[in-house]
Amino acid sequence: MTDMFLKVNKKIATICAITLGFSLPISTGIDNILLALLLLTALVGWNSQYIRMIAQNPLAKAALLLFGILFAGCFYGITPPSDSMKVLTKYNDLILFALLLPIFSLAQMRLYGQYAFMSAMALTLLLSYLIWLGVFQHTPLFTSRLPENPVVFKLHITHGIFMGFAAFMFAIYAKFSTGKIRWLLLAAAILATCNVLLMTQGRTGYIVIIALFIYLLFTLLNWRNILLGLSLIIIASSITYLASPKIQSRVTLAIHEIQMWQPMLGNNSASSIGTRMDYYTNTIKIISKNPLLGVGTGGFEAAYAKEIKGTAVAPSNNPHNQFLLFWAQIGVVGLIAFLYLLWTAWRVAARLPSITDKLLAQGLLITIITGCLFNSLLLDHAEGLFFAWLMGLLFAGLPSNKQS
Repeated sequence: MTDMFLKVNKKIATICAITLGFSLPISTGIDNILLALLLLTALVGWNSQYIRMIAQNPLAKAALLLFGILFAGCFYGITPPSDSMKVLTKYNDLILFALLLPIFSLAQMRLYGQYAFMSAMALTLLLSYLIWLGVFQHTPLFTSRLPENPVVFKLHITHGIFMGFAAFMFAIYAKFSTGKIRWLLLAAAILATCNVLLMTQGRTGYIVIIALFIYLLFTLLNWRNILLGLSLIIIASSITYLASPKIQSRVTLAIHEIQMWQPMLGNNSASSIGTRMDYYTNTIKIISKNPLLGVGTGGFEAAYAKEIKGTAVAPSNNPHNQFLLFWAQIGVVGLIAFLYLLWTAWRVAARLPSITDKLLAQGLLITIITGCLFNSLLLDHAEGLFFAWLMGLLFAGLPSNKQS
């Protein structure tokens, strides 16, 4: 292969990786095309320098370790290896994360990637407000989207998580910008926050955005300003709650669903929280029977069906909690591997070359950890890609990586 061919290959891979940041919140189809091109060009242009970059990155090793444990889990348990392998492919994003590290080794490319994601979320935010205002009601555009829940390209859980992180990202950029661009970014952060809290129905998004802005307060302000900021948040939250029938109804519904939940009776199918409570309690029973090795990769659905046999509880292929899912499938070793990946990422974020990258990296981890408490995020295409792509983009800047 000539040097020219390798350079063209790397350029194509880089363009695909950056463009993924724009397509990620918008189109699964475009994601898949870009991922195929990225994989092809990355592998064709593979060389020892790329391998060294991955080997020097502690997060890449942690991600590949977790994938290796998931791979090993395909060969034991209650599910045939052929079926287990299908579930394993849902975790291919752990490999993608490692492949992205050499591609995003240049600071300029990482910046372009962040701009691409922010542009896509700004577009999503604009369209969400237009749907909320009823602009598309008499047009062929977004006919399935309602002003009462103005999500755009994704369902409300995904929309809330992505928009919550976008609000945080806009706020970080506003903090370190000047002039008119600062006010524009601050306005975007406020509008995105309102979009999550006041307009859409994703309760996971509520928790994500609150967690992110509490982190922001404790990171950027002194104690006096923190207390003032927390007081303002409490006051603003109280006013928002009292002024928003939508939030009141969602909170009231959540409390009612918790109060009405009864285990194993099968009458919780219309209750989001009741359904999750069923998932959690039955998954804990599965774990208690297989605490060390789990039921094998892809074995959760069969194990859950066995656990609820003879009851009216609905079947499920995941417990809507990524921590419980890893523990149930690949045992305590797999859970520890996932926790190790998250802990390592938090620890090494302090070594990233800029304060912006550090804050964004730790904000991403808060988003993922919070989301994984209520959803099996890494099992879903958009959320899993969101995690892997941003991890690859942000942590490619670790000093141990040699710039290329």
